[in-house]
Amino acid sequence: MKKLLFFGFVITAIFYGGSSRIQADEVWYTDLDQARKVAKETNRPILCHFFADWCGPCHQMEQQVFPHQQVRQRLRSSVVAVKIDVKKYPHLSNRFGVTSLPTDLFLEPDGKEILQSTGFRNSNDYMGLVMRARTRYADLLATRESAKKQLNTDSLAGNDQPVIPAAATEVMLGGYCPVSLWKSRRWEKGALQFQSDYKGQRYHFANAENLKTFKQTPGRFIPQFLGCDPVVVWETDRAVAGKIQFGAFYDEQLYLFTNDQNRKRFKAAPDQFIKTQVVLHSDQIERVVR
Repeated sequence: MKKLLFFGFVITAIFYGGSSRIQADEVWYTDLDQARKVAKETNRPILCHFFADWCGPCHQMEQQVFPHQQVRQRLRSSVVAVKIDVKKYPHLSNRFGVTSLPTDLFLEPDGKEILQSTGFRNSNDYMGLVMRARTRYADLLATRESAKKQLNTDSLAGNDQPVIPAAATEVMLGGYCPVSLWKSRRWEKGALQFQSDYKGQRYHFANAENLKTFKQTPGRFIPQFLGCDPVVVWETDRAVAGKIQFGAFYDEQLYLFTNDQNRKRFKAAPDQFIKTQVVLHSDQIERVVR
């Protein structure tokens, strides 16, 4: 079973010519072009629900969740909802990397990803998921507006050349080689001459062969959630960096935690914390005092 973490992937181009132009009902669209237009006009995030007629959990949601009046009301008021049949539009599922059904992917109106969830959810959980996406989108807009106001303030103060923060270059995993860790579960120090940056983070490698292996499939070796504690992300929507002394592998993926208690909670029910995955960026990570 493969677990996915999506990172800020702009997909504006795929909204054109990808689906039927028939609107399924007053809640669900099947036309991505129309959905994007409505999302921009109403300033709401887009919900893409990927499904298939052979998918049992998809049928469960159709029968038990989507007809629920409160769910329909929440969808109408919070998002622009689109159903995407992966059999009819496989290029869309391929573009998004959807490998498990059902998948619910939330996007900003311009196509940037907000969060995604896989698997069946009951009515209450689904409404909570929708509200979390809506709230996260509102927080993103507020953060950008605050940054814009600060930029204007700096400009009025005579600072015509705004300071652009440098790319994050903190060495991940304390400088240990992620490939050695993945292959043999062995902590082996990397070397300065063998290093690579990925998603705003830097990794060191034990040798040239490991560096080459990493560059071929980096997503296999990096800590999930950009090294942030998945329990904290799930419970608070905050990106707090985990520690290597509280690491654990699940489904051949490495997760880091801020403390042993969170690691134990994760091990007891890992799917609870990775079923919904928030899109993170390295500049969002909060560093904790070591």
